[in-house]
Amino acid sequence: MSRGPGGGFPGSGLARAADAAALGLPGCYDAVDLYTYDRRISSRVEVAQTLAGIEKEHGARPTVVFTDIAERPGSGVLCHPYPREVLLAALDTTEEKHLPEMSRRLAGPVPPPGTAARPAVARRELPGLLDDLPILRHRPSDAGPYITAGVGVTTRPDGSGVNLGFYRTQVVGPDEARIFLDPRTDGHRNLLAWLETGRPMPISLFLGADPALTVVAASRLPAEGDDYEIAARLLGRSLGVGGFPPVPDDATHVVTGFVEERDEVEGPFGEFKGYYAEARRSNVLTVTGVSATPGAPWPTIVAGARSGLTLMSFQNEYLMYAHLQGLGYPIRSVHYSIRARGEFLAYIETDAPSQELVREAMAFDVRSKVVICGPDLANPGQALATYGFTTRTEPYYRKGRVEGERIGLALVIPPDGWPTEY
Repeated sequence: MSRGPGGGFPGSGLARAADAAALGLPGCYDAVDLYTYDRRISSRVEVAQTLAGIEKEHGARPTVVFTDIAERPGSGVLCHPYPREVLLAALDTTEEKHLPEMSRRLAGPVPPPGTAARPAVARRELPGLLDDLPILRHRPSDAGPYITAGVGVTTRPDGSGVNLGFYRTQVVGPDEARIFLDPRTDGHRNLLAWLETGRPMPISLFLGADPALTVVAASRLPAEGDDYEIAARLLGRSLGVGGFPPVPDDATHVVTGFVEERDEVEGPFGEFKGYYAEARRSNVLTVTGVSATPGAPWPTIVAGARSGLTLMSFQNEYLMYAHLQGLGYPIRSVHYSIRARGEFLAYIETDAPSQELVREAMAFDVRSKVVICGPDLANPGQALATYGFTTRTEPYYRKGRVEGERIGLALVIPPDGWPTEY
């Protein structure tokens, strides 16, 4: 893609941004090339369509702030908000050392209050509620605009069990949405506990806070405990939170409301894994308040490609690494392929592969269809061709139904001879 003077792209409306601060973003965004798109553009499919065109020309999906949204003048939209480089910078680590560092932090104590917490931001109430936000309709066949990057915060009725999770939310009016709480999630379990008391479940959705929090929200963590404590461990500092359910002080956008027992049809929606989720019954979310930081762009995860899959692979890698290290296995690295949707194919690199290790990995991550454990997995195809392996097979369950088998490979038989020298 040919750049014009100053790093712009002639005739495209796209230009390289000076730095993250100029766009109202935290410093961790300086880890990637940031762009702005200054032509007026519609939030109804056009933003996502334009981003796809930029990605095709660019060769990769860039992080772009669209600064002139036709339906919401003065609002900006941040697309591809959580690239891997930003997540690593937010966690103050690197690609080479993040797995052992995150494993160590996860096992460590919760940092005491007041340890280098990020400063709070000033938000103001939006009188039009959801109507005042530049919420995108991402794909032509989506049922409507969707909040895709909102981190949902729920608790049990006694205030315990604070859980962070991503729950897709279809907007149907200024004060009403439909939220999909997968029955397998802790958010859904919290909802059932609230409904047993005869009351709807309070919920907060926040966006624009420290990107490291999205790693926790995307992770399959134990239901007990407080997800903010896990986030504090990973960050190595305390978090300032407030409200109920509590949201980070540095969140730029917050939506509050109640998840009702009643449901309505939600979807279809173009999921980030590359297919449409069919229309289904989902709980109604009654919105009671919306606040935003003036000038801060609205983050959105545009369905498809790396925007959501990055979070999926990142959380799978650090959790699998921490689990196996905790059991005493000498793991060098764990990699979940983006091409396999960030969760269905796991490479576990170790000099001590074994059937026992494969069994533990498959038991820990029941969603993965293929687990490969062995040395030299920087080139998995070559390793599979060179090493002999043993296999482990199990039924593969999808939505409670068997759909074929899943397989684990332990590359335990090294090749004969020695490497050829050139």
